[in-house]
Amino acid sequence: MNARNTTIAMFLTSLLAAGAALAQQAAPQAPAADMKAAIDDRFRQLDANGDGVISQEEAGKMKGLTERFQSADKNKDGKLDRDEFGAAMGG
Repeated sequence: MNARNTTIAMFLTSLLAAGAALAQQAAPQAPAADMKAAIDDRFRQLDANGDGVISQEEAGKMKGLTERFQSADKNKDGKLDRDEFGAAMGG
């Protein structure tokens, strides 16, 4: 192989290796992003009046949330904000 072909081969090998490394790094982030999006969607669905929090009444629309409501309400204000809801959902 001449020097030009060797250089091209090395470049392509480096490019493939870099692409594989990026693919491995990006893969674990996709499920987390999907989960966050699902939690955000569910929060918006439950927040019927659009006030940015989930009341105990609104929580009653999701199976199991009423039972977890008190422990999820970290600041004990009687409502779940987005962060409290996300933590309760595992996100």
